[in-house]
Amino acid sequence: MVKPFPAGLDVLLATKVYVFCDLYQFALSDGATFLRYATADTDVLYSGSVWTSKGPFFDSVQTKSVAHWKTGLDVDTWQVLVAPLSADPVTGAPYPATIYGQPWIAAARAGALDGATVDIHRAYWAAWPTRPLSAPGQLVPTYVLTDVFAGRVAAVDLTRTEAIVSINSHMEVLQRQMPRNVWQAGCRHTLYDAGCTLSRGSFSASGTVGTVTNNGQFLTNVIAASPVTYALGSLTWLTGNNVGFSRAIRSYNNALGTMTLLAPMPFTVVAGDTFTAYQGCDKQLTTCSAQFSNSPNFGGEPFIPAPELAI
Repeated sequence: MVKPFPAGLDVLLATKVYVFCDLYQFALSDGATFLRYATADTDVLYSGSVWTSKGPFFDSVQTKSVAHWKTGLDVDTWQVLVAPLSADPVTGAPYPATIYGQPWIAAARAGALDGATVDIHRAYWAAWPTRPLSAPGQLVPTYVLTDVFAGRVAAVDLTRTEAIVSINSHMEVLQRQMPRNVWQAGCRHTLYDAGCTLSRGSFSASGTVGTVTNNGQFLTNVIAASPVTYALGSLTWLTGNNVGFSRAIRSYNNALGTMTLLAPMPFTVVAGDTFTAYQGCDKQLTTCSAQFSNSPNFGGEPFIPAPELAI
């Protein structure tokens, strides 16, 4: 696919006298949160949004971003070092770069970048515009080469102060095994996806944390009557230290309201924290029918004989 090339940029590049910076946009998996960063020394105004230069910082003197492109259907890759500041150099405020209100590295370690899509653009000028220190403003690029690279976060390797983010191009979806659907007794759909057709919001409940056993288990006021259960479902935190984060629910006691998460939350859960819980499904026809009344859209084949009975 030919990338769009702005008119006039070829003339500027031919002069071999120009400056540029990269613009990184992370679209997080919640579909509503966008993180926009510029590698320039001042903020950049592009496409109606401000791309901050105040951190985290991308690349270092010794380590530059590494990209791999190849003709064909191989997956292209981009790897970049991200270094958030531990304190604002002017105000001294701790951890100025955050995700969901949590320090950047801590949030990345907790999985905030999982499933995020990344778009990397490159902005060009003939020379850096000069502005008075009293009114630095925002730079408007002369030219922007859009989508120098685009893909999804594949891995995040963390140290105490830095993160190495590896990004795979969208061609990685072509590596999925085919055929897509396999004949099986359990439902092949993911709960609430297009095949399932159910709406998450219709099977959710607001909850408040009561007694806390640990960061992965607590009592809640969400009490459900059988066959409704939140086991194998998920919850998203609305308030507290983990606001914005989600976790799968390992088990749920309908009578007591005891909720156990698949993995502990990265930050302390305290009584009074609120969340939204979504019902879960074990992908069996009986559950699809009794709990969701959705058997016409069940994606399994439960009546296929077992292999030893098919002969």
